[in-house]
Amino acid sequence: MLSMNYKNYKKLYLILLIIIILISIVILIMNNKDHKKSYIKYKRKYLNLKEHVGGNKQNLWIEQNFFSDTEFTNILNYCNQLSLKNDPRSLERVTLCLNPSVHKYIYDYIYKNTKFINYINSIKDTDVSAKFIPSYPIEYRKYFTGSKGMPWHKDTSLFDPDCFEIVLTLTNTSDSKFEWNENNKINQLEPKPNTLVIVRPNSVEHRVTELTRGDRTILKFIIEFVKKGEINNIKKNNFSLEFNKCPH
Repeated sequence: MLSMNYKNYKKLYLILLIIIILISIVILIMNNKDHKKSYIKYKRKYLNLKEHVGGNKQNLWIEQNFFSDTEFTNILNYCNQLSLKNDPRSLERVTLCLNPSVHKYIYDYIYKNTKFINYINSIKDTDVSAKFIPSYPIEYRKYFTGSKGMPWHKDTSLFDPDCFEIVLTLTNTSDSKFEWNENNKINQLEPKPNTLVIVRPNSVEHRVTELTRGDRTILKFIIEFVKKGEINNIKKNNFSLEFNKCPH
């Protein structure tokens, strides 16, 4: 009788031991999955922080390597075929304002880009919705050796509500810098190709320094917004003046 009880206890002990081992294995596997998820999440967050190189994330955002290599190369190749014109607004650059009907390719490449759409929606004010069909044309600009760049200024507000002014650096072989004043501190950045700078008008004072060598080409464009509950935004009185001076 005692022998039988011992055997039963031993069998029960072995079963319990196996169950404990199996549970431990399952816990280890789940922990590994959680660690892997945490690592992936951390890695993505780190990479995003690495590409964000400046700005206060309220009125100014600066992101490096924004578009994929293929997307950026296609944008660059398209712009390299364009002929620039003298800009009546400034002697320090040459410009071409791109007609959306003629240059639909480049408009679609930017305004229908999923990453760009998601990024704008993540930083915009919560009481507005973004328009991804612009009223103001994309500008292709080139600053050349000897150009004085742009003096200290705040971007002009053309819409109500304010739009975002955006610059994508295409090429830069110059010594020119992008500088901005943040809390009375001058910050400086040498824009690399595929760097995206977003500025809210009438907010951050900034400038482009003189080019003593090389040149820099950019795309300058906007994102408009509509207040929630309204059908469209409002063009301010200076919109037509700025639009008509843009060299097409």
